[in-house]
Amino acid sequence: MRNRLIAAAAGIAAAAALALAPAAAADAHDYLVGSDPSADSTVTSQLDSVSLTFNDRVLDLSGNGSTNLLTVTGPDSGTRHFETGCATAADTKLSAPVALGSAGTYTVTYQIVSADGHTVSSSYTFTYQPPAGATAADGSASTPCGATTTPSSTSAPAATGSGSGATSPATATASTPQPTAAAGSGTDLGLVIGIAIAIVVLAIIGVVIVLLTARRKPPTTTETPDSEEPKE
Repeated sequence: MRNRLIAAAAGIAAAAALALAPAAAADAHDYLVGSDPSADSTVTSQLDSVSLTFNDRVLDLSGNGSTNLLTVTGPDSGTRHFETGCATAADTKLSAPVALGSAGTYTVTYQIVSADGHTVSSSYTFTYQPPAGATAADGSASTPCGATTTPSSTSAPAATGSGSGATSPATATASTPQPTAAAGSGTDLGLVIGIAIAIVVLAIIGVVIVLLTARRKPPTTTETPDSEEPKE
């Protein structure tokens, strides 16, 4: 009986693990783990580049950096671009050269091809307080890479082309990047996790019921005939 309980518990645990597997797979998109400058920070020295670090490798499917974008716009509500070159990816890092203008708040917007082949895009801001004597760049009306990224709340399969003709699947021309939440299939992932949790709870309840039933079942005994009373 004990072996049957152990086998049943193992089977239920395996089923629960299989139920949780899709949730882990659905959450495989790269996400930002660090940046320089960091979000909401104040920069008081002259800045010549912006770099982002992700939890996994950033893919460069085109070979020329066109599948990943990094823009720096501002100051404050301004829409001028202060990145002076295209973004370059190196393992888990994405960086771009910049030359900032006057003091104010700048918005860093990025779009990458994550290790699972899907695009991820989002943005954050930092404040720039240039040191005395720093030269303020004029910026440009558009990014020097020829397109800007509009972060979206969904991810799409990345482009697989190569060469200068390859473009990122979520690019738009003549549009200003707007801050949004990081990309990902949040609704689908929440549903999968909810179903997986429900299965695990049901599995635990099933194990408890089996154990309680086994404990309450009276043990079987072998009856022996009463010994005969001695005759008088």
